[in-house]
Amino acid sequence: MTGRTQRRSVADGPGRGHRATLGCVVVVRHGFAAVCLSVVVGTGLVVPTAAADESNGSVGRTVYVTTSGRNFTETGPHNVSVYTVGQGGALDPLGDPVATGAGARGIVFTPNGKYAFVVALEENTVYPYAVASDGGLVRNGQPVETGGDTPVGIAMAPDGRTLYVANLLSEPFGTVTVFAVHPNGTLARRGNPVPTGFPEARNVAVSPDGRFLFVSHGVPGDVDPDVIVTFVIRPDGTLGAARPPVPIGAAGGGIGITPNGVFLYVVCLETDDVHGFRIGYDGSLTPVPGSPFPAPRTPEGVAVTPDGGHLYVASVATRPVHTPEEDGVWTFSIDDKGTLHRVQSRVEAGVGPVGISTTPDGKWLYVSNFFSNNVSGFAIEPTPVPREVAGSPFPANGIGPAFDSVAVLPNQGPTASFTAIPGRTTRFDATGSRDRDGKIARYDWDFGDGTTLRDGGPKPEHVYDRPGVFVVKLVVTDDEGCSVRQVFTGRTALCNGSSAARASKSVVVS
Repeated sequence: MTGRTQRRSVADGPGRGHRATLGCVVVVRHGFAAVCLSVVVGTGLVVPTAAADESNGSVGRTVYVTTSGRNFTETGPHNVSVYTVGQGGALDPLGDPVATGAGARGIVFTPNGKYAFVVALEENTVYPYAVASDGGLVRNGQPVETGGDTPVGIAMAPDGRTLYVANLLSEPFGTVTVFAVHPNGTLARRGNPVPTGFPEARNVAVSPDGRFLFVSHGVPGDVDPDVIVTFVIRPDGTLGAARPPVPIGAAGGGIGITPNGVFLYVVCLETDDVHGFRIGYDGSLTPVPGSPFPAPRTPEGVAVTPDGGHLYVASVATRPVHTPEEDGVWTFSIDDKGTLHRVQSRVEAGVGPVGISTTPDGKWLYVSNFFSNNVSGFAIEPTPVPREVAGSPFPANGIGPAFDSVAVLPNQGPTASFTAIPGRTTRFDATGSRDRDGKIARYDWDFGDGTTLRDGGPKPEHVYDRPGVFVVKLVVTDDEGCSVRQVFTGRTALCNGSSAARASKSVVVS
């Protein structure tokens, strides 16, 4: 017989017997601890305590926007502006903008959130930064040359050990520069840039399992069809053999990958479409049903939601000249075959939307606007249709936020830990679980006797119906939805979850 589950709150108080520690078994007979083995309990009732504290989600998380220093009509500062997410999704500036390289494009982070890297197109360099405790950026050494010409795309490997940069105008073919990322956040180039075999390598993305690098090709104004090239990533992060190229439309741009690693999407600026692919175990790309999908004019940026259920596309609408009435943000749902379905028509942002990213909890969407030099914020929960937040758009504090110019600091996953006070009624205590950048929002228990308790709070009680040895398991989830798995969508992690969010120990019932 398995234990019975009863949902009621109980007051904290002293328990019978002795508190067990992690890795210890305590056998209790007649109310006394006979030997330290783990936890001893009696018979089968589960009593959860009150639910975890109400969540604030991404409130307080930092958002970063690079500015290139030019937007066709203006020139000015090239910075990284840092914001914190306020109540209701508003962006609050965090200090003064941080200087970066001319022609700044993408910004990515190591999964642990300690280091950031910005690619500077006009300098052929990558700028390294350390992330301060408040989310601000501090230069972490000198800019590092890519060895290529006109770097645009940038992507961090899911394990944080390797950085990849696409060099658009390297001759005769586009190239990818591979950097080793040292534990202190400094970079070391791994040999010469690797030719892709095709001109104009524009963007890069890494599969969530870290085994493949995908490179899109093409530039705005070039109407010839382009390709995606897939490289095998060796265990040391360097690039192995390239798979045969896969055709796409003209001028490939942003790439997004679903966190489960099954589907890849790339926008094409000149053919106004989104190409969707299923990623094979060997890195092969097979078009999903219905691909390519019509997109708004000059689509450039993409963002996949943390749950992999939706794709957002930022359209800058610059062909042949900018037409503000056609730019904006478009929403697509992703079905189980990878087919895209438009959820709604265009949602207006600022002028010339281009960079785009969601928060780790999937509640907010931020879009940089190239011509209006600002950032639009949208709510995308509980429904996926973007709804502009109060105060949007927010100043970018620089000129020309461009391709891949928006990123959000990765959410760090929680660490599970629990103890128990044994006795006829065993009291578990998981208040020792921790979340480095937030708080624990959910505790899921498995008492090893067939009884599970979903969202049972940090201090449930359980009584077993029979003697035996049981493995008690706990999984915790933080207030931004991060738990046992990393959430990675191609360029930088959203959630750095890990097995640390799971804890278990043996329970001996006598």
